[in-house]
Amino acid sequence: MLYFAYGSNMSRARLEQRVGEVGVVGRARLDDHRHRFSKLGLDGTGKGNIELAEGNAVWGVVYELDVAQWELLTPFETGYRPLALDVWVARARRPASSFVAERIVSGLQPTPEYVDHYCIGMREHQLPEHYWAAVLAAWWR
Repeated sequence: MLYFAYGSNMSRARLEQRVGEVGVVGRARLDDHRHRFSKLGLDGTGKGNIELAEGNAVWGVVYELDVAQWELLTPFETGYRPLALDVWVARARRPASSFVAERIVSGLQPTPEYVDHYCIGMREHQLPEHYWAAVLAAWWR
């Protein structure tokens, strides 16, 4: 199965700590959504989330997971529900699975350590610089 990681799991090392070795399909774009730190984490801080927003896009990474890996990942995604979506990978639209917050909370801020995982993943997969800027700007508010 294809998994669209748009948050801290963009970092391959972080994802592999959770589920074992994964295959990288490549960087991907989810259209008509925006990224926000609007999921309340167990520690009271903001975690990444995708929300519908026409004309916007969220960048991330598509990984190939098997069913057992998906089942290992799910407990790490407390407060999220699975979501089927279509993403653009290498000029082709592909079905993928991801997670979306069960409840949106405004005004949350992530920890610097959490954002570090984003930066590692964005650098590793060469996400567009304008997207980096948008994610980091949301963190500094």
